Amino acid sequence: MKKHIVFISILLIILLSFLVIVPEVSISACLTGINVWATSILPALFPFFFFTKLLGDLGFITYISRGVAPLTKRLFNTSGISSYVYLMSILSGYPVGAKITSDLYENKIIDLGEAHRIVTFTSTSGPLFILGTVAVGMFENKTLGYVVLLAHFIGAIVNGLCYRKYMLKTEKTIKPNNVSATKTENILENCMFSSIKSILIVGGYIAIFFMLITIFNHFNLFLPITFVLSKIFPNLNVNVVTSVLNGIIELTRGCLDLSTCGLNLNVSAIILSGLISFGGISINLQALTFLKKMNINLKFYFCQKLTHALFSMVLAFLFGLVIL
Repeated sequence: MKKHIVFISILLIILLSFLVIVPEVSISACLTGINVWATSILPALFPFFFFTKLLGDLGFITYISRGVAPLTKRLFNTSGISSYVYLMSILSGYPVGAKITSDLYENKIIDLGEAHRIVTFTSTSGPLFILGTVAVGMFENKTLGYVVLLAHFIGAIVNGLCYRKYMLKTEKTIKPNNVSATKTENILENCMFSSIKSILIVGGYIAIFFMLITIFNHFNLFLPITFVLSKIFPNLNVNVVTSVLNGIIELTRGCLDLSTCGLNLNVSAIILSGLISFGGISINLQALTFLKKMNINLKFYFCQKLTHALFSMVLAFLFGLVIL
């Protein structure tokens, strides 16, 4: 058996042991995650999943994207359809951009190289989460939300510019599939099945990672990391480190914890921009579940997420100097 499989298996056994030791904690956290999914995520994402899938299967979005094709080709070396993916992503948030890109590739509307390049600037959060949940709900400061929003969305565009030549030489022209009569007859059923499956996948990840992050904090599993960092950087705020670590695993929990650290708005904007642009492991696994159809390179995927986070943090710093 390979070493990494043994390592992962040991971690899973340890995790299962924790679940047995404190079942009330894990069950409560899992129910919280399911409640968040059912009351907030499902009604917000399910319509986007269904209608974007329907538009993709009908091939209609290839026609409405032609007008911006010269611009997207010059900027990102992608067809005009990438503007549609970006628009849907910034309107609805994670993981809609990944879902649409995967559907476009599966329908042979875009090729593998273009799919990879589109991912670099269409994996974004949405204004409802950034402005409503984080800025107003957690930090009670709408201006902070606008700074993070601008840094996040513009950072995605800058990120796409950096990867505009990725897999460019392997690109082949692909014509959109014509929708056959048989496919048309079943298209609503197929879209509904695909959308239900997708939203259930998202719900499963949310429930699991809500439980994981609660277990981690209940047993202080981040304590060794915070202890080492506090010795290296004596002035480092341990609560901030814990919040960032929580955010790397589950974004919403990290943002919530960060709001209680008492940081000034400029620093908060920088950290929030980095966390939201990276997305957290939970959100990235949701996206990768959809992107597995195109066999996306994991090193490439996480590299472009890290660069997006870096660009967003720099932009948040600059915007914060002017706005906050």
